[in-house]
Amino acid sequence: MNHSEGYKTKQRMAILEFLKRNENAHVTAAMISDHLDQTGTHVGVATIYRHLDRLLESGEVRKYTVDGTTSACYQYARLDGQCREHFHLKCEKCGRLIHLECSHAMQTFDHLLEDHGFAVDLYRTVFYGQCRECREQEGAEEE
Repeated sequence: MNHSEGYKTKQRMAILEFLKRNENAHVTAAMISDHLDQTGTHVGVATIYRHLDRLLESGEVRKYTVDGTTSACYQYARLDGQCREHFHLKCEKCGRLIHLECSHAMQTFDHLLEDHGFAVDLYRTVFYGQCRECREQEGAEEE
């Protein structure tokens, strides 16, 4: 392995470690870049995207896109299967990502499959709204 390949591997490992430490968050390439800059490892955003693409291909990372105008978000894909059969709830106020296992919600997806022939991709399904803590905090601020 030549020196540049080792450097690329170190970069990819630094990106993966950051995603692992933030596994309950949706992280953008800009957030990864800021973190790496703060730790003294400057990596260009284009290079970060190349590493993320490789991590996506290997199944180590998942990619979420909300619409065509905002940056894509990435999340470490736990290889132990814990992110397979549940839903992701994203608080738009605090940014927290909640892993929700709910049989009632699963019934909706089962219905879509059985009655409409549509299989929902749980890896890419994220519900956006406000978490209980943020709603309670807003309620307390209004009083």
